[in-house]
Amino acid sequence: MQNKSIKDDWVKISRIIKARFKKITDDNIEAMEENIESLTDHLQSIYGFTKEKADKELEKIKASIHAATKPKKRVVPKNDVSSEERQQI
Repeated sequence: MQNKSIKDDWVKISRIIKARFKKITDDNIEAMEENIESLTDHLQSIYGFTKEKADKELEKIKASIHAATKPKKRVVPKNDVSSEERQQI
C-alpha cells in the first residue's frame, strides 16, 4: 500500500484497527503516525501476540483495508457490436 493512500484513508484504517482490536486506543493509533506496519509492535505489547501472530493479524487488517478502500468497479455496458467489429472500428 502506498504512503499517499494510507494518509488519505487513515481515518478508515484507524476505525478498522480499533473495531478489530478493542484494546488499541486513540493514543496508540496516533503513535503509529500513519505507519500501519507499527501495528505489529502494538499487538505484541498490548495483546502479547508472538511476532508471527502479529504479522498474520497485520495481513488480515491490510486485506480489510484493501477491501474497504479500493475503488468500486465501474460496470461498462456491453455494446451490440461484436469484438471483430470493434477491431475494425
